[in-house]
Amino acid sequence: MKRIAFFAPVITAALLAVSGAALAQTASSEATARYEQDRQKCMTNNTQDSMATCMREATNALDASRKGQLSDPGPIAAANGTDRCSAFQSAQERSECVRRVESSAVSGSVSGGGVLRESTTTTIIVPAQK
Repeated sequence: MKRIAFFAPVITAALLAVSGAALAQTASSEATARYEQDRQKCMTNNTQDSMATCMREATNALDASRKGQLSDPGPIAAANGTDRCSAFQSAQERSECVRRVESSAVSGSVSGGGVLRESTTTTIIVPAQK
């Protein structure tokens, strides 16, 4: 019984090490896949940067990802977008702003100066009946 009590922490530590290594390998393979996508964009001149700059940025992103220094802004970025709508005075303007932020119609790029969001509102005016 004493031997089992002695080996239990050792076995637990080994299992944790193996599961941690598996998670690290998954993150590393995702980072490598992203690097390959970035590298392909560089090779096809599908960026605004020179090929040397593009490759350096792709390599730096891979390195930062492996070190756990990259993050996905996700919901924080969306919340920041809708928070900016509070600058509008009327409730209608604020709601239209939120609709534009949440819209899927997006164009533009960072290198082009920003992201443009478009929203179309159709208003039907019905004449009053006499």
